[in-house]
Formats: sequence, structure tokens, C-alpha cells
Amino acid sequence: MANNLVTRHQTGKLAVSPEKQEYIEKSIAYYMRYLKRAFQSGELQEEFVENDDETQFVFNMDSGRTIGLRGDENVKYAYVVSGDERITMMVRITGGPHACIAPMLVFKNENCSYPIRAVPDTVPGVCYRSGKKGWMDNRVFQEWLSEPRAIRALQNTQRRVLFVDNCSGHNENESVQKCLGEIKTELRKFPLNATDLVQPADSFAISKIKDACRREWDTYKAGEIARGSWMGSGPGASGKLKNPGKGFFLKLAANAVREVNNQRDKNGVSFARKSMIRTGLSLNLNGLWEEKQLSSELQAIISKHRVHFNGQEVEP
Repeated sequence: MANNLVTRHQTGKLAVSPEKQEYIEKSIAYYMRYLKRAFQSGELQEEFVENDDETQFVFNMDSGRTIGLRGDENVKYAYVVSGDERITMMVRITGGPHACIAPMLVFKNENCSYPIRAVPDTVPGVCYRSGKKGWMDNRVFQEWLSEPRAIRALQNTQRRVLFVDNCSGHNENESVQKCLGEIKTELRKFPLNATDLVQPADSFAISKIKDACRREWDTYKAGEIARGSWMGSGPGASGKLKNPGKGFFLKLAANAVREVNNQRDKNGVSFARKSMIRTGLSLNLNGLWEEKQLSSELQAIISKHRVHFNGQEVEP
């Protein structure tokens, strides 16, 4: 507290200049115009519009015999910690009336093994791969595109449009293009620095999944504490809860996504469909693409930059 200074944890998006923020908003308004016209012309069909995103979970085995108060650490996408182990969840959201969420986990493994020894990939509702850092890179992205439990191939003349952010792991190369061709899928990128507003998974669905994961994880930890499942005993012991193993986290992810897929808002709309509608990647419930279906933030941006929503290109 010396000199009236305190340390703070960075949360959310890094600050940008007013000029950069203005450019981002204009780009979003112009992108929303594209979505409106593409749905109205039939170029985009909501049943074949999807979104893929990744988020990292870090799990804490809780040294000590109490569960600390949530909120002690405010770090985006990392609300609990587990030594050096990190697990990434890749989330695919489908569009249309039957919108749902499909997950794939990426475990940290130095040899990028698959399957990992003693971790069968047999849990219903989820699948997995591994990477050196436990994160989604271009190799894992190719494996995701080739995994039918993560993303299904389409029939006959059907074609999918998959919207992704500008993460380097989503970059197209010859191998990625081959995978995309096999499942009849075309990649589209969101406007730069705008995914917190325009990406369905980032803006809505992932937070719901994390809530469900957190509840089940806390229930498991409370049970293990009650059973006294500590690693070793004596002064040299770690004093931490036993690691339940990767199989447990596969089941936890499957259960959390299943719970979110079954949830409905007061109007009976699934959260997967609601997130696609609010970000403009699906039609409204009346079968039309309308400004009023969008989130309040997107409506405000369109109102502020109406000329770009009406067709004026954004100058770099």
C-alpha cells in the first residue's frame, strides 16, 4: 500500500486506444451486415453454421483441509489451479433449432500420446487428444477436424461454415485444408479483437460450462475431504487431495456439457441456441435475422456505426 499503490490481476481484454476501439466497433458493425445479408440470401443456413472455441481449465487439489473462498484469484479462464497440469476444452456449438455443444479435451502430455496410457477414450459425450502444453495448436486442430465424435462429416451436397477466432492454431495449411475438405467445411474468421462480443462460445456458452464444472468439482472435493483422501501422512507429505486422474476429468466435462445442453431459459430456448442467436450466427426464433435478436452490446455498436452496417467499408 506504499504510495497508495496496490497490485491487481489482469482480467478481460487488454486496454486499447480509443482509435483502436473505434476501429474494432466499426469492423463489428460491418461484419454484422455480412451476417444479415448472408442469412437473407441463403448463403448461410443456420443448421450448417457452427462455432469452435477453446478454453483452459486448471484444477486445484487443495492443500489444507478447507476449500478457500472463491474470488481470491481473478484470472480469466483459470479459476482453479493444479500444479503444472492444464486441461483445455475445445467447444463446438452447432446452429439452428437443434443447437447443441460438443466438447473435446486436450490433456498435457510431453509425448503428445494418444491414447494416453491407462486413459481409454471411451467416455460417452466427450473425446480427447494431447499436446505438450495441453493447448490447442495446429496439430491438435487437425486431429479435432478428423475426430467424428467432435465434428461430424456432412452428407451429399451439404456444406458447413465454421466460424473461429484468429488464434494461430486455426490457421489453414495444406493438411488443415485436406481435413476441412473431407468433412465439407469452410473456415470463416471473426473480426480481430472482437471475439468477446461476436463469438457464441466465448460470450455465453463457456461460462455456463465452467459453472457446471465448478459445482461438480467442488462437490467431489468436499466428498474427498470428508473421506480424508490426502496424499500420504506426516511432515513430509504434500497434504493435497489425491488426483482423481484424467478419466475423472473426462467424465466431469461430459457431465457439465450434458447439463448445459439440457438447460433452457424461461422461454424454453437452449443456451447453445441462445448464444448463436445473440451473436448473429443463427436466425431469430421467428425464422428471420433481426437486429433485435442481438446482444445489447452488439445493438449499441450497430446503432453507433450505422453507416458501416449499411455498407460503408471500414478503412484500415
